[in-house]
Amino acid sequence: MESVNTILMALLLINNAASAEAPAESSMRGVEREQHVFLAQAQPQAEQARTARDNNEDESQRAPTDEEALALAALEGLMSQPPERALPIIKKVLAGSQTTLIKRRALFVLSQIDAPEAQEILLQTSRSAEGALRQEAIRSIGISGNPKSLAALQEIYKSGNEAVKRQVLQAWMIAERKEDVYQVALNAKSDTEANEAIRMLGAMGAVDELRKLGDRPNAGRGLVDAYAISGDLASLRKIVEGSGEISVRSEAVRKIGMIDNDAARTALREIYTGSRDAEIKDAALQGMLISDDEEGVLTLYRAAKTADEKRTLLRTLSMMDGDAALQAIDAALEGKK
Repeated sequence: MESVNTILMALLLINNAASAEAPAESSMRGVEREQHVFLAQAQPQAEQARTARDNNEDESQRAPTDEEALALAALEGLMSQPPERALPIIKKVLAGSQTTLIKRRALFVLSQIDAPEAQEILLQTSRSAEGALRQEAIRSIGISGNPKSLAALQEIYKSGNEAVKRQVLQAWMIAERKEDVYQVALNAKSDTEANEAIRMLGAMGAVDELRKLGDRPNAGRGLVDAYAISGDLASLRKIVEGSGEISVRSEAVRKIGMIDNDAARTALREIYTGSRDAEIKDAALQGMLISDDEEGVLTLYRAAKTADEKRTLLRTLSMMDGDAALQAIDAALEGKK
């Protein structure tokens, strides 16, 4: 361990000296995305680290010791070194007795090295049984964006447990591999597996892929959530106006309230006035409550034909606690419409 640390510290000094003369060119990708994480990790907080270990906290979450902070800084220095110089040291770190915290950072550095051997090491680690390093290797493959390695994750997904499957989906999301995630959702063996992939597609804004999934009968709640996350009002309305389960259709109505724009607010008003189903109407009011559409509820209140409906709408306005609610309450107390 000491010899590896010595090499790392020497490289850090070499890198600092080189950067003082001229900025080094790097073929690394994605460094900016991780820089703020690295800087936070590299702060020497030995006392916090000891407390974390005493509390059996996860190795990846605790603060580094002074020695680890120096090693982390040295690993950053490796990212400006040629692959033929950086790879042997990273391999020693991964094979040695360094802590998981250091080895996780070494795997990230590998993701920034444009060399087949670096990708092969990441793939080997992603097939290993060691949880923390396996997770970091899979994530680093996503960061690297290497098409061959990302395609190889398909086999790892098929043979992995639930945690590994989720990690592979996240790697594909990082690399914006919408088609891979779509295929998982399409060929899922269970609703849980399908919904996990569908939620990931929603986070990716994969509107086309989600709509293709929505063409299947009995769209589930996973699709409803994904449509809401991606802001796909048209697909939510398609579910609402379809012949699926009333509970799913009602959930789609409520989720329209999450889309914060005028079109969504107008859609909720139209759904409320156009439906005769009490559950759908109630869901529309809940959606309007979510979107804080006071004016819309006030308009419905003024147009209501029955006392029961007026009471329901007035209660909804009261929960919004705004000027429109006060206007309606005042008018009701004065006996006005």
